Amino acid sequence: MATSESSRSTEGVPPDLLRVIRASGILSDRQFADLKAKVLRGDYPIDPVELAEHLVRDGILTRYQAGRFLKNKPHGLTVERYVILDKIGAGSMGRVYKAQHQLMGRTVALKLIAPEVVANQRAIARFQREMKLVGRLDHPNVVRAFDAGQVGQVLYIVMEYVPGQSLGQRFKARGPLPPLDVVAYAAQAALGLQHAHEQGIVHRDIKPSNLLLSRDGQIKILDLGLAVLTEGDGQATFATADGIAVGTIDYMSPEQASGRDVDGRSDLYSLGCAMYHLIAGQLPFPGATPVDRLGARINQRPTPITEYRPDLPPSLVRVLDRLLATRPQDRFASAAEAAEALRDLV
Repeated sequence: MATSESSRSTEGVPPDLLRVIRASGILSDRQFADLKAKVLRGDYPIDPVELAEHLVRDGILTRYQAGRFLKNKPHGLTVERYVILDKIGAGSMGRVYKAQHQLMGRTVALKLIAPEVVANQRAIARFQREMKLVGRLDHPNVVRAFDAGQVGQVLYIVMEYVPGQSLGQRFKARGPLPPLDVVAYAAQAALGLQHAHEQGIVHRDIKPSNLLLSRDGQIKILDLGLAVLTEGDGQATFATADGIAVGTIDYMSPEQASGRDVDGRSDLYSLGCAMYHLIAGQLPFPGATPVDRLGARINQRPTPITEYRPDLPPSLVRVLDRLLATRPQDRFASAAEAAEALRDLV
């Protein structure tokens, strides 16, 4: 005996699953009406897990969305006109998602800044000022920012979506990277930094996790403009002893660690720290605590990288030593000059 439309609409879980999907707001009225009609016609199974699987298979839901709905968590999947498709990653600054504009269909990376990072109106004002500058950046070695705003207490940034992995992820998976690969990556990063510096932006947080390697081998700098959210007026501040501070200290320039004014040469020091770590497999200042590492970079030179990698060519060591000079005036005068020196090595 055929199942009537009314019995399908009242029996089992699908109506509840549909309610959850509806509450999320990820589908337009027409899309939801089409989906509901298919469920009522019997085009999809009644079991909620099987239903979700079919919706993923047919491209109506992503696997991430289906997982949220099966846990009855419909909210938080839309930000303004963007629908969250998947979670890319999370860090001390917030979470990053793959998302899509509901009208234009453009796939983007959506970063939601953790509310605790934006502790006051001054931080929000700094964010707004910096985003105006970041929005002008247009360079192949910089992840472009398309939009930024605030929803409730949450600040967000809409960025270019670049499939790939950060150099930090690559290092974690493979260990130390081939030195000449690191040099080539750093040369690209330096070109991106030069563009940012010309627009008046100092990154302040260059590290392997902020250097994205695309699938076609291009380096893209992440998180330009966000370090201002964790800095006070002229003095570095840290959200927690084991959170933002740790990730930043290991690549921080002496002048930034001292709370002094910084310019583009501070980013070059951080780039040198990132190169050192990726090549040697060790941090330049491997102290036991964040305070130890902070003090060491202010008062000491890093351990010579040749202690870990005696096979490195002297020309590479000289460039790295110059990037890691304690005094800014002893480093390369600009990121463009650093890029040229790095490119001469490969």
